Amino acid sequence: MMKCIIIDDNEIALLATKQCASKVDTLNIVGTFNDAIQALSYITSNPVDLVFLDIEMPELNGMEFIRALSQPRPMIILTTSHTEFALEAYEQNVLDYLVKPITLPRFITAVNKAQSAAEKHKLDHSDDETLFIKKGNIIIRVNKSDILWIEGLGDYVTLNTEKEKFVVHSTMHAMEQKFSSKEFLRVHRSFIIRIDKINNIEDNCISYFDKFIPIGKTYRDTVYKRLNLL
Repeated sequence: MMKCIIIDDNEIALLATKQCASKVDTLNIVGTFNDAIQALSYITSNPVDLVFLDIEMPELNGMEFIRALSQPRPMIILTTSHTEFALEAYEQNVLDYLVKPITLPRFITAVNKAQSAAEKHKLDHSDDETLFIKKGNIIIRVNKSDILWIEGLGDYVTLNTEKEKFVVHSTMHAMEQKFSSKEFLRVHRSFIIRIDKINNIEDNCISYFDKFIPIGKTYRDTVYKRLNLL
């Protein structure tokens, strides 16, 4: 069963989402919040698998809330009365995007997607130290500690070591969930890097081996916070 919270400053909309959630056996509602700041404080000390998150809220809106979360973060399903946030939602790797008024069938579809993602996450983390990557007709064992950076290329990602580059069919979001946030940091929509290999940062660009990797605008606050910038 997935632990979930609901965040919405509109009491009627919050109750409607809660009513849908209460009809799904795989969900355990552990909290409801009218205030995103209070919800953020709750998540820092309580494990949560899934967040139903309104976008338009005072003080801290939905997108700001997502950027403020520490990694690994809960799965996010956005709830909104508008569709213009879809692109930014995609960039933030939210799981689904529900337009109000939310119907129960559409809600259940989103929850099923979350359930599948949670089960896949468990399988992917069955071995936290190594990966098995198919290269041609050979399956190669690779230590995660040997991966220096990960780069997104459309429907593929490249995992780069000092000696080899592996191309796999996956997403940056999947890679972000697979690699420890203690060692790796997503700095751009297309880049995840090892924190201990950063040389320096100038003009929001990271000097990294012989590469210069930009820090994405939506990732800057998280990056500098993670680096303990003085």
